[in-house]
Amino acid sequence: MHSHTERSELELATIGVVARLVKRSPDEIGLDDSLLHDLHLDSLHVLELLTLLEEEFGFETSAEDLRPEVFNTVSSLVTFVQSRQSA
Repeated sequence: MHSHTERSELELATIGVVARLVKRSPDEIGLDDSLLHDLHLDSLHVLELLTLLEEEFGFETSAEDLRPEVFNTVSSLVTFVQSRQSA
């Protein structure tokens, strides 16, 4: 039985990428954290984050992927990675 607080492997891996980028412990990053407001990512960070996610998960992104809703929260980023993996 899984508790609702357990994170999936995809969530953990995505949080790990974000944590490396912002130089924080993955334990300090929550799924509801805002990438812009809580983690203080700017546009350059977003591009770097996309590159790191491509390397980590083996997919390619395009300019169309640079939608604000993708980079709203850590959770929306996880959803984006999930959609790219199943594409």
